[in-house]
Amino acid sequence: MNIIAKWGMIALAGVGLASCKGAPVVPKTIHYDVVSEVPHDPDAYTQGLQWTDGKLYESTGMQGASSVRLVDRATGSVLKKRSLPAEVFGEGLVRHGDEIWVLTWQNKTAYVLDAGNFSTLRTYHYEGEGWGLTSDGKELIMSDGSDKLMFRSFKDFSVTRTVPVTNAGRPVKLLNELEYVNGEVYANIYTTHMVARIDPKSGEVTALLDLSALRGRLPVPNRAEVLNGIAYDKETDRFIITGKWWPRMFEIKLKE
Repeated sequence: MNIIAKWGMIALAGVGLASCKGAPVVPKTIHYDVVSEVPHDPDAYTQGLQWTDGKLYESTGMQGASSVRLVDRATGSVLKKRSLPAEVFGEGLVRHGDEIWVLTWQNKTAYVLDAGNFSTLRTYHYEGEGWGLTSDGKELIMSDGSDKLMFRSFKDFSVTRTVPVTNAGRPVKLLNELEYVNGEVYANIYTTHMVARIDPKSGEVTALLDLSALRGRLPVPNRAEVLNGIAYDKETDRFIITGKWWPRMFEIKLKE
């Protein structure tokens, strides 16, 4: 069964549940327009993407190739790059104030970098895997590949609460790259081109965004894998989207 059919069946199941119990939220379908597209480093195994204060930050993965980058939004050029230790596999990142927080996949280490020169300020240890990372401004929000969002303290990276994520009452696993937008969390579902919009209080998926058409717009030949980069520009109300080894970044405008 393809992923679109699978999610469609879940949504239909949710309609039945909602009519009987009145509890689960039936996700809306979000559509979008492509506003522009620019080059993106095809060797960047993108794990995290964030636009803040007029700057685009990116983290990349793969052992020996993991890095944190400052990227020119208009051209896709890498303006600054800090390689992570060769033995780690970089994951999601978020900028908070003058710091950049970046996860590692199975190395159980979170790096806190200076946002200006990318030097290491401190590190934190955590159990389990690191996948996506974002922030609501008060706490960090992290995914680990499960169906849960973990809220963590900026003070010591401790877990303050955990929220299970559901679509029409059913667990949504493989939550990956995260972006906090206007009180909700957008999460890429790994191995797919689907993005779920999540209520961070209830954990319910309120909407689904299918970005598979962007994959088809990439120039060929390429070695591109799945979508895995979600950044939001509040001033223009647009998203910047890319993926693992994608040779393009797309700017899109959502419409419900």
